Amino acid sequence: MKGYLQLIKVDIKLALRQRVVIFFNYLFPLVFFFGMSSAFKASTNAGTATYVLTMSLVLGVLGSGLFGAGVRAIQEREMNILRRYKVTPITSGPILLASMVTGWVIFMPSIVMLVVISHFFNNLAWPSRLPLLLVFMSVALIAFRSIGLVIASVANTMQEGNILVQLLYFPMLLLSGATIPASAFGPTVRIVSGFIPSTYLVKGVNGMLLYDQPTRLIWLWAGALVLTAIVGWTVGMKLFRWEKEEKIKGSAKLWVAAVLAPFLIIGLFQALNEGKAPVNRSPNQSLSRAPAPLAKQ
Repeated sequence: MKGYLQLIKVDIKLALRQRVVIFFNYLFPLVFFFGMSSAFKASTNAGTATYVLTMSLVLGVLGSGLFGAGVRAIQEREMNILRRYKVTPITSGPILLASMVTGWVIFMPSIVMLVVISHFFNNLAWPSRLPLLLVFMSVALIAFRSIGLVIASVANTMQEGNILVQLLYFPMLLLSGATIPASAFGPTVRIVSGFIPSTYLVKGVNGMLLYDQPTRLIWLWAGALVLTAIVGWTVGMKLFRWEKEEKIKGSAKLWVAAVLAPFLIIGLFQALNEGKAPVNRSPNQSLSRAPAPLAKQ
């Protein structure tokens, strides 16, 4: 246990030296939060304020997962940091675990910070299910860091890794309902969004903050994220490489599809049932029916 704690301590120190980690965990979500809050006058509308908070949280999770875990792991391999671990009596498992714990320790204060700022800056009441929100965000963070670590495992170079990250980051951001309300999507885009992992992160957060959905439904989305984390952890250990000289075949990139498999299944199920379930309303449309705890009285 002492060895694990020491490894995590070192990993946190290394992470805090990376500007990309600080930017995507704190600065980018904060800039986005204040920019969107001012642009949409979120302090006057509980639904819009909640939507801005959701967008900021999703941005932070995606940034921490794909950039904070994925890109950083590639950097450490190319800088020969992982090679130094290779000569110690340690396996890939503890290193991946340290990455998960580091991401959680660094990012969770950002979640609390955004909730507090939303309360005082946008007049948003404290979430009625705050403990559940924190648990759900923890699960989501681990899942997306797993995806990031798989990307790092299959990318042979930093350039390749950046391409893979961008190919996932922007669709997850634009087609999940995080930046564009799902109610604005056409039927085809709604079907496509069902295959995107961040869609269920958005649904889970909105389900707790905006639509007051049943807890069992929140756990359903969390279950898909847990499964993704498990698959990602397994694939990450299988494909882990200590040195940049170690290369893997192009076919290994198909392992990215494996970590996305839970959402491929859920997306297919929702595509087959398209039209049977109601589409989430936009924040402004939902305000009239929003539960009372969403806004200060």
